[in-house]
Amino acid sequence: MRAAEILKVPTSLEKIPANQIFEALKVSDAAWAATSFVQLDDLIADIVSEGKQPVLTGIQTDIKGDEETSLSKQNVEMIDPPARLKLQELAVFNDDKLVGWLNEKQSGTYNVITNKEKSTVVNITCPKGGIAVYEVKSSNTEMKGKIKNGKPEIDLNIRVEGNLGEVECPIDLTKTKTIEKLEGIFEKESKKLFINSIKQVQENEKVDIFGFGEAIHRADPEAWKKLKKDWDKHFEHLPVNIKVQGEIRNIGTVGNSFLEKIK
Repeated sequence: MRAAEILKVPTSLEKIPANQIFEALKVSDAAWAATSFVQLDDLIADIVSEGKQPVLTGIQTDIKGDEETSLSKQNVEMIDPPARLKLQELAVFNDDKLVGWLNEKQSGTYNVITNKEKSTVVNITCPKGGIAVYEVKSSNTEMKGKIKNGKPEIDLNIRVEGNLGEVECPIDLTKTKTIEKLEGIFEKESKKLFINSIKQVQENEKVDIFGFGEAIHRADPEAWKKLKKDWDKHFEHLPVNIKVQGEIRNIGTVGNSFLEKIK
């Protein structure tokens, strides 16, 4: 279904489908790390920017019946509508042309790197197996560009704070060392995820959606004048140094796992 037709799919909560999409995007932006609420001004700024390419949240229709019914009033008169609008992960553009899609993990890392992350949950691998759920409450990324030995580089310092939620492993949460271990595992696993996500964009989409070019421009305007003409090529091989600092602020109502008692 084309974009123009998606905007015609009747929805049960809003008379105007575009309003439903707008509200869904706002809610999703706050609760799901894989989407991003992009204002028109920001989209235009990214399109005209020489050091950053735009992304947009994708929308698709989940159609069970025929398209004709999904575009009629019958779509909101049924208990189980034949067509539903569904938000997807992020679409990557080169100027105004679609060049690829990010998966859920890549979309989440993009939002963290660009300081658009609101909240999400992350699974941490426990030291002796099992999973602990880390509820991200805030994150902040400091991005710095630099020229080293005549070549551009990026430094990312990512700070994440959150609470420990569900725990499915035999660990003693009353010990400070246990919390520190979990923080260390989170930092290691997150760093690997960031490295892989950036590398995949460099190899597949081959456009700078993170704003690394803008960081180089801020750091060394003279060097940027030479780099900007072929920035996409420089981006493909750009070294990105990443440091992740994770902090567990609270374990909420979670105490020691019951698994500890049945060992």
